[in-house]
Amino acid sequence: MEANTGVLRDLASREAALTQKVEAARTEAQRIIADAETKAAELVRKAQTDAAALEAEFKVRRDNEVKAISESGLSAARSTADAAKTAAQGRIADAVRVIVGKVLP
Repeated sequence: MEANTGVLRDLASREAALTQKVEAARTEAQRIIADAETKAAELVRKAQTDAAALEAEFKVRRDNEVKAISESGLSAARSTADAAKTAAQGRIADAVRVIVGKVLP
C-alpha cells in the first residue's frame, strides 16, 4: 500500500509541475498575443497616418496642376482672343476702305 501511495504522490507531484508549466506557457502565450496586437495596432495607425499624408500631398499636387492647366488655358485663350481682335480690326479697316471707295468714287 505504501508503494501505491508513493506512486500516487509522485504522479500528483508531476501533475502539479506540468500544470504549473502549462499555466506558465499559457501566460507567456497571452503576453505574446498582447504584444502582437499592440504592434499590429501601431502598424495600422502608422499606415493610416501615412495614407492621410499621401492623400494631402496628392491633393496639393493635384490643385497645383489644375491651377497650372487653368492658367495655361486662360493664357492661350487670351492669345487667341487678341489675335482674333487684331484680325477683326484689320478687316474693319479694309471694310471701311471698300465702303468709302464705293461711296466716294
